[in-house]
Amino acid sequence: MNSAFKNKILNSFADINKAIYALAKSDAEHYGLTVVQLKAIYQISAQPNSGLADLAEQLKLTNSTVSGVVDRLVQHEYVERRTPPEDRRAITLNLAPKGEQILEQMLNHDSLLVERLREINQLPETDLQLLLELHQKILTILSK
Repeated sequence: MNSAFKNKILNSFADINKAIYALAKSDAEHYGLTVVQLKAIYQISAQPNSGLADLAEQLKLTNSTVSGVVDRLVQHEYVERRTPPEDRRAITLNLAPKGEQILEQMLNHDSLLVERLREINQLPETDLQLLLELHQKILTILSK
């Protein structure tokens, strides 16, 4: 494989990443949030009652970075910290009503990223399955 083709592969991933980030940034700015805050809201909604370490792992960020993100989301009343009665040392994260409202607006009306993902989801299932399989193979190779 020549170097021009290798560059095309790398550029393809970079271009897709850039396009996804631009859509996510547009959505986040629409609500006065950062991309990381918006991703955190989505992850907390997908996995309610999860802890800070779980959220950090899902967002692929450090605990300290996510702690600051969560602090700001709590301060703006998008997220609630709760202490489960069975373990008073633990803290779980859940969306507050304001966070649920933003998420609902995104999923039903306002999100460019969600709209584009719905279009992608209309591709043939076999194509999408192949895409995910290829991504997993590439990730395995890159993670060696």
